[in-house]
Amino acid sequence: MNKPIRTTLIFGFLSAVCFIPLSSIPHYWHWQITYKLSILITLALYSVLLCRWSRTPLVTILFPLLLFLGVALWSHTHFGFLLLTLAVFSWIRSGICFKNVSIRALIAEILTMAGGTVFLLFWWPATSISQPLAIWLFFLVQSLYFYIIPGVAGHDQFSVSSDLFEQACRDMERLLEGSCDGR
Repeated sequence: MNKPIRTTLIFGFLSAVCFIPLSSIPHYWHWQITYKLSILITLALYSVLLCRWSRTPLVTILFPLLLFLGVALWSHTHFGFLLLTLAVFSWIRSGICFKNVSIRALIAEILTMAGGTVFLLFWWPATSISQPLAIWLFFLVQSLYFYIIPGVAGHDQFSVSSDLFEQACRDMERLLEGSCDGR
């Protein structure tokens, strides 16, 4: 199993477990602000993972997350907040971290966002257990992105290691040529 797939599944499970206490907060304790901030924290943490996998500097995701924070606290509808969350998530994953402009990447983004949205809309409003289940199912579908686009995160690792190996070979050849010329 690919590292991003495995880590996305584990991250989704841990995020879902963290949402269990959140779903038991009484509604008169500003539940919506707490919910939105926890979604923001989840999105920020997963964005950090995406940056690590793509070797993108963390500064590049700062603007989308700050923009999301400002608009998320301003938005008063659940559906509007959901659409904004999905848009920022797609922006960070496909626009900043993995800039693959192929049709396959576009299809993968559309399929995973549509599939994740279906689970969020279907499971969200019912009970305190269905909210964490919706979060976990959302990340389960998001892990398909790395299955549809194989090697997105692993491709850079192999090219860097082969470049390092080739660099070491060239250095060794130069060393050997220098020692042969010195005789």
